[in-house]
Amino acid sequence: MNYLITPPSTHYDGGIGITGCNFRHAADTLKEHGASLDGVLPLCYLHRHAIELFLKSMIFILHKRYSIEFGDGFSLEKPAIKVGDKWLRMDKTHNLSDLYSYFEVIYENCKEALPETICWDMPTDIKTKIDMVSGADPKSTFFRYPKSGSAHQDVKKSRIQKTTLDGAFDNSQKPRKLALMLDQNDELIETYDMDSDALGKTQEALDYLSDFFNGVHVAFRYELANGS
Repeated sequence: MNYLITPPSTHYDGGIGITGCNFRHAADTLKEHGASLDGVLPLCYLHRHAIELFLKSMIFILHKRYSIEFGDGFSLEKPAIKVGDKWLRMDKTHNLSDLYSYFEVIYENCKEALPETICWDMPTDIKTKIDMVSGADPKSTFFRYPKSGSAHQDVKKSRIQKTTLDGAFDNSQKPRKLALMLDQNDELIETYDMDSDALGKTQEALDYLSDFFNGVHVAFRYELANGS
């Protein structure tokens, strides 16, 4: 796989895919070594951006390999995706649902031309997971800032969540790590769960999609771009 040892500027996709690989590797490193940090936002962002770049790389590869034309004013030097009836510059497009929907269209159109060496079928739950993540972060801003949406959604961005001492033990099978805030008389005034999973389902989807599209991207590079 030459793209792993050559400069991004020489790659078949101009370096989009290897950048996705680097973001995914950074997520794995943070997950392994950042246990002491409230690292929900950076971890989610790294996985989300990796998914975005993998999709963009695969779209670019299909256009290049099968000579699929872009809309007027766009080309391999200035790639774009079609959202509804409008062409949008790829580097200005961050909505995962839009990217995946466009990928699905050209992917299905190219499917008969794909090499028969592997199964190219996409799992049926991929779009559901993409739409879940995109619904939480349509513009790639949700995981980048502490405040970027509604207060209800923003409060989920931390593993540290306000709770009650009694409520923290509703699920007796799960160990809890709590911070108790006491007043000057040692009376309990606030309780915080230090390891909540407010973004649990979204995190699971991001982890799954990042791993899945990493594998699909490898297949694209090997089968459609001769490893370059």
